[in-house]
Amino acid sequence: MTTQTKDLGRKLAQIKGAKVIKSFCYTCPWQCPTEVFVRGGKVVYQKGNPESPNNIGARCAKGMASYHVTTDPDRIKYPMRRTGPKGSGQFERISWDEAFTVIANKLVEIKEKHGPEAVVYTCHHDPNTVFAHMLLRDLYGTPNCYAHTSGCEQDRRMACLAMFGHVFPMHDFANSRYVMLWGMNMFGANQGLWESRALMEAKQKGCKLVVMDPTFTETAAKADEWIPLNPGSDTALALAMCRVIVDENLYDSEFVTTLCTGFDGFRGHLREKGYTPEWAEPITGVTAETITRLAREFAAAKPAMAALFKGPGYYTNGGDAGRAIYMLDVLTGNVDNPGNIHLKDWAPLGPPIEIPEEAKAKPGKPPLHQAMGYPLAPDLPNARLPEAVLDGNPYPVKALFVQSTNPVMSDPNTKRVIEMFRGLEFAVTIELYMSETALESDIVLPETSFYEQAEIRQGMWLGPQVILCQPAVERVGEAKPLYEIIQGIAGKMGLGEHFVYEKWEDWGEIALKDVPISLDDLKEKGFWAGEVVYGRPAKGMPTPSGKIEIHSQAFADAGFDPYPVFVERTVKPDDEYPLQLTHSKLSMHCNIVTQNNPLLMEIVGENWVEINTVDAARFGIRDDEYVVLESPQDNITIRAKVVEGIVPGVVSVRHGHGFGHWAMGEVAKDKGAHSNVLMETHVGPISGANCYNECKVRVRPA
Repeated sequence: MTTQTKDLGRKLAQIKGAKVIKSFCYTCPWQCPTEVFVRGGKVVYQKGNPESPNNIGARCAKGMASYHVTTDPDRIKYPMRRTGPKGSGQFERISWDEAFTVIANKLVEIKEKHGPEAVVYTCHHDPNTVFAHMLLRDLYGTPNCYAHTSGCEQDRRMACLAMFGHVFPMHDFANSRYVMLWGMNMFGANQGLWESRALMEAKQKGCKLVVMDPTFTETAAKADEWIPLNPGSDTALALAMCRVIVDENLYDSEFVTTLCTGFDGFRGHLREKGYTPEWAEPITGVTAETITRLAREFAAAKPAMAALFKGPGYYTNGGDAGRAIYMLDVLTGNVDNPGNIHLKDWAPLGPPIEIPEEAKAKPGKPPLHQAMGYPLAPDLPNARLPEAVLDGNPYPVKALFVQSTNPVMSDPNTKRVIEMFRGLEFAVTIELYMSETALESDIVLPETSFYEQAEIRQGMWLGPQVILCQPAVERVGEAKPLYEIIQGIAGKMGLGEHFVYEKWEDWGEIALKDVPISLDDLKEKGFWAGEVVYGRPAKGMPTPSGKIEIHSQAFADAGFDPYPVFVERTVKPDDEYPLQLTHSKLSMHCNIVTQNNPLLMEIVGENWVEINTVDAARFGIRDDEYVVLESPQDNITIRAKVVEGIVPGVVSVRHGHGFGHWAMGEVAKDKGAHSNVLMETHVGPISGANCYNECKVRVRPA
């Protein structure tokens, strides 16, 4: 990093007559550190923080366009209370004092009638959610404070926790010689700029990139080899590769015997189950010769990495896909060394407020995921929540708080989710926009955007990192940050003594007390980064055995096979519905939050379904024309793209959870198609993940 590059922000600020504020972007969960240039109370320019190791000054299109949120006329500006039927859009403006009073009184009433566990809080990994957890979990007593992981990488996270005792790995692409990505579209989803750039740089230095995916994604287009496997067959392919590595003694003997548990049992498991390349060939659609070759290549190419994200987990058999894929890393000793999956250290960031132990409530019932029978689930099985609301199973849920997420759009089986909201006694949505979920709520609270509030959180980088987002512009309307919303509710509940900060810096200093940087310095620099340290397995793992668990004690204790097994997915195409529905993301959009941005919608204004040329000819589908995609549940009209790069018998809806809005704002409304209506409710039997790809469809011209 040159002095000239570091001074660029200061020079730009002088040229533009603007103030530069260090912050980070929260358009997607990767939170790239930024420099925001403000003049006359408006964002006039922004760029990546050139000192940050996350993005080295770069931004993606989503991040560059994100400033629109600060002036979007469709933002919610005031607290709102529903006056008509749920979903009708009939609301009245109320004051914050009235909103706080209504919510506080309802919380007290529900606790008295049903117990605190009848209240659920769910969000999208917002760092400020910790304030809500401290009020509702620590003081109120509900064990049900969750995030959105079941709609994301729940299976991967479960696998990491079981095998490594770690939430999820980073990817040290820069130092790798062989990268194998499973259902992970690094260049299409365009998240984690530093990882994407590191992968491209590694390729330029000779790293081989292999992509396992039914669809020829943007990443597959950049790969040295694309392996078009059948949907839901990742576990079978990975286990067959493990069998080759074990049978041919290609594994790292010292690593698996000294730093892992259960290798001998796994070797017997592979043989007992018959997980050979020949067995896997008809399941995966990949020849036995190719499976064997890939296994040998991977084992010989240290440092190497097998990595996954969402794709393999979108099926009911996805619970073991993560374990089977990570087993390739474990068998070859490719764990937490340069060029491997990296089990990063976390920064010593503390809670923003301190609640005395004697003030904390003790929940009377287990959290929902445990009561539902998912002891290994790292987050709430969202698709099972309607059962608790509508049927009282495993116990009644009466109130739901939703912050910065939109389950009516993002969860499968849309009709069932709407039915759930209409069965709730009380629902509160904290949002930027009047979303589909907000329409089904009783109270809607306007939240500030990341340009208008402070956030201090863990950074998504290889090493320990703290990143800061600080207010850059005035708030839209009467919007409040979550830390003020929770403070207001707590005050009405007689719990205000625990939320006594007057400004965000008050709680910021408390959160940073163990981090080796002052708040003033953090505001000046925008981030703190510690040293990248490798070699965690040799130092002991945070697992029951203290080692990497090839034999998972957690799975065994929960009544599951301690080794990964392959089972068929639940939904298979048939004569009436002959196509398998899958999903993939778009680089210009992130989940459900970008479709009201006119800059991004001008680039990609609707989503589409990709269909193989053979299937298109069979069903009379023409490229770039609209088709009807129909499942046993419902149908949608969507534009078709006829491509060669997808496995025949499979169709892929691009970004199916963020288009087809009937709310969210004038730009987003009625653009594209919403594919979640096509799905019935299918839940991962071990992880509780939403199984978005468990859906069969047929297609015809519109």
